[in-house]
Amino acid sequence: MSHLKIANENQIEHENNLSGGDEKNDLSAKLSKHQQRDPIPNDDIFFIELGFGNDSHGQSSTKASIRACRNAIEFNSIPSIQRLLSDSGGYDALKLDVLLAIPPKYQTDELDLDKVVDVFPYGDVRLDIQDGGMVTKSGIAIDRFGDVNDDMVVVCASVIVGH
Repeated sequence: MSHLKIANENQIEHENNLSGGDEKNDLSAKLSKHQQRDPIPNDDIFFIELGFGNDSHGQSSTKASIRACRNAIEFNSIPSIQRLLSDSGGYDALKLDVLLAIPPKYQTDELDLDKVVDVFPYGDVRLDIQDGGMVTKSGIAIDRFGDVNDDMVVVCASVIVGH
């Protein structure tokens, strides 16, 4: 039952952050830069990859997001894409729809979406963010690592690869 109380407190904190508006509006503006095309239609999806990443010290949603995206793609190779999409541009014709599930508390303007996009070696990357991931305790706050508390930020990523 106590986990419900914590979730409700986090939601209230998230709503309070939204009412302040500035950080969320800045993030929305950054996100719109990476939403210049429609999502990939189901018939054009090749595969979907999932990953998660965390930042144990420093409370960086950017670092956790980068790690989640790398985790999603790091054990895959798609050598046939150049041949399959040869008429439309090969690897450069790929479309990637990336959904990041980030704890609301860490959906701030400090999230560097350009760095997240740089993880992907090819393709047109479209980003979306939803509430999710997790905040848990690392058990220690270390000043020299930039900790402001002992939060560990966990982000989940879904990477849809298509054309």
